[in-house]
Amino acid sequence: MNSGGPAGAEQEFAAGVKRLLLHMAVLVAVLAAGLLAAGHGEKVSGLIVGAVTSATYFLLICYRVRRAVAMPPREAVAYMRTGWFVRLAFIVVMLAVALKVPAIDFIFAVIGLLSFQIAILLDGLYLVVRRSVTK
Repeated sequence: MNSGGPAGAEQEFAAGVKRLLLHMAVLVAVLAAGLLAAGHGEKVSGLIVGAVTSATYFLLICYRVRRAVAMPPREAVAYMRTGWFVRLAFIVVMLAVALKVPAIDFIFAVIGLLSFQIAILLDGLYLVVRRSVTK
């Protein structure tokens, strides 16, 4: 962990966000390449729509966390609680669009939406492996 004070914590937070976004991008690129190689290119649009939604969701959370850190605890909790509805509505709209638009494969839109959670798992594995290698 970085002990350089607020500026160090901000840099560490930004580095973590970039790392997670990179893991998400690599995951989606590998899945898209696999779909194309298997002859299922029509499913890539759903994957991309879901992944973009997932990345946007993640960035909305990051924005809220960065702002909440500077608030008193009660205010920060209230601020974070109000943000969940906006994020949920965003996901619901994406899923509704994926259901209505024939060019977007719904199942792969959901898989793309899960890329955030999968990236967190991969990031955790990366950190554990990196820590065990450096010890």
